[in-house]
Amino acid sequence: MHAIDTRNVTPLTDFRNNIKRYMEELSVSKKPLLLTQHGKSAAVLLDAEQYQKMLDQITFMQLVTEGLEEYRNNRTIPAEELFASLDKIIAEAEKQ
Repeated sequence: MHAIDTRNVTPLTDFRNNIKRYMEELSVSKKPLLLTQHGKSAAVLLDAEQYQKMLDQITFMQLVTEGLEEYRNNRTIPAEELFASLDKIIAEAEKQ
């Protein structure tokens, strides 16, 4: 994921008047585009692939955080117990 480049900032009016050019640039550079309105940041435009990568990274970080919280609160089980449970689930699924 790219940080917002201060050279990649454009007024909303300019973006609106040149959407096709900006969309082409975005698809090539993959860098976020900061749109401003009345001189203040208003929105960030991301390439769809970059946006999905960002969502995937956020989801991963949330799962890691949840796992660490479970560990800190001693809500864990030994690996042997986990594997035994998984073996039992797989065996039951194979019977069906």
